[in-house]
Amino acid sequence: MAFDTEGFDRNVPLPPDLKISHIRKAIEYIERETTELVEVYYEQANVFSGLVGIFGVRALHSLSPYKKHKHPDVAQQRFPDVSLGGKQNPPPEQALESKGTTRPWTFPRSFYIFHAASE
Repeated sequence: MAFDTEGFDRNVPLPPDLKISHIRKAIEYIERETTELVEVYYEQANVFSGLVGIFGVRALHSLSPYKKHKHPDVAQQRFPDVSLGGKQNPPPEQALESKGTTRPWTFPRSFYIFHAASE
């Protein structure tokens, strides 16, 4: 992988209308909002992972053209977490899932994640 000075691999194709600036701002938001929750990671990593995912959805919703599903029950229970313009049944390339993990995973091009690494 070839990362630039900001830690992004610019060869990775992004979903329509999602910009690196949106991702950068979302990462900054997640880091700022979860700073006080790091102790949760040491007590129960799976709970911390869930919290990071929730903050990722909030960040994408407020900082990008990708919006949460309009129906809260559906949004909590199935893919996707957010979609371009908040579409209810988007094509996969316009749908995003927010996950927190300490492990980088390779996903098919139609799936994108935020990687929140603990250091």
